[in-house]
Amino acid sequence: MNTNLSILSKQSIGALLILGILAIFIATITLLIPTSTAIGILFLLFIIASFLYRPLFGFLTIVILRTSVDFLSSYFSLSITENIQLNIASILALLLIASSTVLIIFNWKTASKAPLLIPFSLFIGFSAISLFYSIDKAATVQETIRLISIFMSFVTAYILTIEIPTARKTIISIILLSALIPITFALYQLMTGSGITDNTGTEGRLFGTFKQPNAFASFLLLIISILIYKIFSTKIALPEKNFSKFLIFFTIILLLLTFSRGGWLALLVFFTIFSLLKAPKLLFATLGIGVVLFFTSQAIHERIEDIYNPPADSSIRWRAQQWKDAIVAWQLSPIYGFGAGTEIQIHEQEHGFHAGNPYTHNDFIKSLQETGLIGFALFTLLIFVTVFSLIKQYRNLSDDDEKLFVLIVLLFFVSEIVFGMSSNIWRGTAVEWLIWTLVASALSIQKNIKLS
Repeated sequence: MNTNLSILSKQSIGALLILGILAIFIATITLLIPTSTAIGILFLLFIIASFLYRPLFGFLTIVILRTSVDFLSSYFSLSITENIQLNIASILALLLIASSTVLIIFNWKTASKAPLLIPFSLFIGFSAISLFYSIDKAATVQETIRLISIFMSFVTAYILTIEIPTARKTIISIILLSALIPITFALYQLMTGSGITDNTGTEGRLFGTFKQPNAFASFLLLIISILIYKIFSTKIALPEKNFSKFLIFFTIILLLLTFSRGGWLALLVFFTIFSLLKAPKLLFATLGIGVVLFFTSQAIHERIEDIYNPPADSSIRWRAQQWKDAIVAWQLSPIYGFGAGTEIQIHEQEHGFHAGNPYTHNDFIKSLQETGLIGFALFTLLIFVTVFSLIKQYRNLSDDDEKLFVLIVLLFFVSEIVFGMSSNIWRGTAVEWLIWTLVASALSIQKNIKLS
């Protein structure tokens, strides 16, 4: 049995690298491509070779790289032709789709048994169909490709965790390791005061390597969830548990300093439910720390006070108005919407090109507006089926450590749903790849038991 799932042999990979490097060198010296493009292609060649020889590490390289370059994804591009350029985000998405397709073909029997295939396919399928009536076909194509990449991250992670016994452990370790670069950037922002200042006047909001603080908060919530698993797992050594306790305290502080109220609420939901189920003392600690922070930190106090007593320029009022405007626009095409990925174009169409932030800041309303009642129903179906599948998985397992992992993924997933009701979490491709990788890892556990 090929426990590494190698698609090509070591000799074939070597030949591929030699031929690829030679072709890139010739193209560079003959001026067919610029040096910067050659370096980019060479880097991609090594990632492809890694995926074909060791799919687990190749897959994790692509996924983790996406979190480290999120804020750069729209700035650096690879020139394909004089008129066609791909930014980093697009390149990594296409690379993930292409590599995953090869893996699926070679492991079709396992891939075909993956859960959530039907709700995922229905949602993505309708998003693709919306291209025929979309008000911005380019935006819809881009969104469909993005959704396919999320789906591919799920199926790929499912195959890997089914076929490779140590894959889940490796995925957890690499995701934690991936936090090093984003957190390093966040510390730099904290020490230099170079965080973002939002329209409410909150200064120094940390964003790490992400485009904005809410996305970074979503990523930190994922890291905190994994650390909670390590702390409460019976299979983790005491020194590692203690180190995880230090890291989680440190990570929570960084999440607080994103000043993301949606992130704070998601964290509170996670800790509250987990405490009620597993550690009641943690609930009292959470509430106690929250009260102390509310009365000792002026910045946190003001952010929370804005929720129940929002000033005229509060983002709370602004969000409420955005939701109302989005629902009004949705009523112009209630059944089919305006096309997947057209949130910005809908806002510009209704309010002009200079009408401020065009984002809805609510994943469900965004889905309703872009793909109408049909797309909204399919998106909601995917979310609910995922939640119910994780609950069912939790109930079916007998091993305490595996049950804990599934519970952590379930609570994290639910918390991100709550977060997405006031932010654009579903748009955060980098974090979505990680979310669905963890979901696949959780849903594959029972299958691993049956195959052993």
